[in-house]
Amino acid sequence: MLKNKYRLCSAYTMSRGLLERRRGALPPILTALITIAALVSAALVGWFIFTTTSSAVRQPVLDIVDAYYLPGANPPFYMTIRNLGTSDVTLQLGQITCSSGTSSITINNGTYSSIRVVRGSTVVVRYTSVSGTPRDGDLCIVQVSITAPVTATIIEQFRITTP
Repeated sequence: MLKNKYRLCSAYTMSRGLLERRRGALPPILTALITIAALVSAALVGWFIFTTTSSAVRQPVLDIVDAYYLPGANPPFYMTIRNLGTSDVTLQLGQITCSSGTSSITINNGTYSSIRVVRGSTVVVRYTSVSGTPRDGDLCIVQVSITAPVTATIIEQFRITTP
């Protein structure tokens, strides 16, 4: 009689009985592998955030605040550069090229071979040689070579102010 009772059980009830006996059991090796994978991925994300943030913080941020052309003055052209970054910057300025109407004006670098701009401060650069007469609002570009703390070459764009 007892044998017949077990034979009458359907496949569903038999498999349900097997699942009830193994409830919540993951093999220990699988649990260890999932934990290790989670720790490794968290470490990689943390490393990526740290390196990206640290390199972004050390980038120089330069701003050309003012650029004045004073006809008849010696030197005739002044440019104020502000360092907004978090580290001191050493840079070299190339010649300035301005578009004045249909003509092009060149302003050559004066006596500066390299300029050090301390973080959070400004420096005034004086240019001695101007070919042509820039007008108020002329658009100019200058090539700036940064030599410290990183090596880079950037093109800054600005407008001239004349009295």
